[in-house]
Amino acid sequence: MIAHIAHADEQRGRVVLWLGASGEPHDTAVDAAVRLAQAFHSEIDSLFIEDGQLFDLADLPFAREISLSGRRTRSFSMDALAQDMQTHASALQRRVLARAHAADVVAHARVMRADPVGALARACTENGPWNVVTVGAPVRGGDGAGLGGPGFAELFDAVQATTGIVVAGTHARRTAGPVIAVVEDLERLAPMMRAAERIARATGGDARLWLLDQPHGHPDWTEGQIRLALGADPAVALEVVDMTRHTVGDVAGMMRSQGAGFVISRFGGLLTPTDADAAHFAEQLEGPLFLVR
Repeated sequence: MIAHIAHADEQRGRVVLWLGASGEPHDTAVDAAVRLAQAFHSEIDSLFIEDGQLFDLADLPFAREISLSGRRTRSFSMDALAQDMQTHASALQRRVLARAHAADVVAHARVMRADPVGALARACTENGPWNVVTVGAPVRGGDGAGLGGPGFAELFDAVQATTGIVVAGTHARRTAGPVIAVVEDLERLAPMMRAAERIARATGGDARLWLLDQPHGHPDWTEGQIRLALGADPAVALEVVDMTRHTVGDVAGMMRSQGAGFVISRFGGLLTPTDADAAHFAEQLEGPLFLVR
């Protein structure tokens, strides 16, 4: 499905920016959504998902809201919660729409009260055959997927109309810089290279391919095929990383040292095999991580 966003010829689908009630959105994640919309001539669907469990809790007769100081309490009513949620959602959406407008990107704002997986699946199905989900909250490693709810695997399984998921770790601070597409097999070479090139044009960086030289593979043959595809005067640089000598942490460190902006990696691959690994890897980067199928 990375081929959809690599071409984006159908002019359908959107960058779905997932905002939630807990915490403030990550500036780098919002910027990533804007840059992706620019890269693929798409629009942003700024989706604020209300936590349905909070409303279930507010409906209980004994539910009380306690102030941060712990000195005051008040009844936890459905009406008060809905008003607070609406105020919070409106404030966040205004910020996103202003950022999008400044970048000459069309953005739409809406609120849905549902579980995140169901809301994202519905939004992506409505928008067309390809979408990218950008997680607005910063991703933290050490806590599953770091999303405070569904994991990446669950999202990919349930949200069939998405090409990829973009996350920004707590240390992410830029989207500009080299766009590095991590290649592990030839099948994904062409679409990942095109996606990297399009994003690089939007961010003002350059596109690079990193081939992971894995044990028990055929690195020389694969490298030869990639260089043959790139041609004699390649516009995209190729770097081979010997994974028999480097760890995933080493790879993240090399990306930081090169000032990488976006990093494109296959979820389930060598760098990001599981939810926890993907969240941990994202936290080590200084730019967004674009996970593709």
